[in-house]
Amino acid sequence: MALVLPLLVLLVFGIIEFGFIFNRYISVTHAAREGVRQLAIGVDPGAASASAESAVPDLGSAVDCSPSTNIDATGVETAIMSCRTVYDVGVPQLLSLPDTITLDSEARMRKE
Repeated sequence: MALVLPLLVLLVFGIIEFGFIFNRYISVTHAAREGVRQLAIGVDPGAASASAESAVPDLGSAVDCSPSTNIDATGVETAIMSCRTVYDVGVPQLLSLPDTITLDSEARMRKE
């Protein structure tokens, strides 16, 4: 038991920490998707960023979204929303993870 328990505890805390990180990444992806949807229908970029950031209330002001557009060679305009947040790792000493992890997400959609 003394040999297996530390490994088991490390594995359990690693799984829990990965779940928190993955949940935060899904929230950032949701924010980017909401913001690009607003941009695609013609909403002002500032309002689209605010909408994207408010789409994930569990992150509060921890998410930062920036809008942009791109026109390809065929003349199609694409709306782009990039969102980023920083996750503070809870137990970096046990899992040998860095203190913070930056989570980025980008969504693209053709403008209407």
